[in-house]
Amino acid sequence: MLRSALARATQLRPAAGWLTRRWYQVSPNSVRPGMVIEHNGSPLIVVSKDHGGTGRGQAVIKLGLKHAVTGARSNERFRSSESLEVMVLAQNEYQFLYMEGDTVHLMDMQTFEELTMGVDTFDGTKEHLALLEDGMTVTVKVLVPEPGPISWRLPLRHAYKIKSVDQSIEKDKGATYVNAVLENGAQVKVPSFIRPGESVVIDTSQLAYVSRA
Repeated sequence: MLRSALARATQLRPAAGWLTRRWYQVSPNSVRPGMVIEHNGSPLIVVSKDHGGTGRGQAVIKLGLKHAVTGARSNERFRSSESLEVMVLAQNEYQFLYMEGDTVHLMDMQTFEELTMGVDTFDGTKEHLALLEDGMTVTVKVLVPEPGPISWRLPLRHAYKIKSVDQSIEKDKGATYVNAVLENGAQVKVPSFIRPGESVVIDTSQLAYVSRA
């Protein structure tokens, strides 16, 4: 599914300098979580780093890795004298149009070109995905020059309109947060003073109320 989603992607809007930027080399000591390295022909996201002692007189760095396309996880050890190639990871903003089955349709707001990606490339859980709504600006992560778009995520914060609030919980003594349903159907907890029709800001990563919008 993920590979087919990547194959369906239309031409992306080039970021400045894409044609001239190259991968660069660093030592394992300089690698940080979040970087994408090329190893054995595969793009691998660094998720953890540990100094694993020494091997044959040299410091050994242990990296926890996740394949940028398949999501498969692995652990690799590197000597501090080795060099690793770091890939360019760009992040572009797209507007969510609609969902069709397990596919989301996104649009570049500058070129109006459409990009399709699988739901399985979403950075988050089903609970996070429930916060997706029409017209929302999402971020697409793109590995340059290949394999292209690899994942997408919601904005860190977004304003939603409250559809309903659980009044029964609100009446309980000492209740400060109550269950609420957003206009898009997602459920969150909000302070008991929030009323239907109000707009609130939600932290999409924590699924938590932040403030009134």
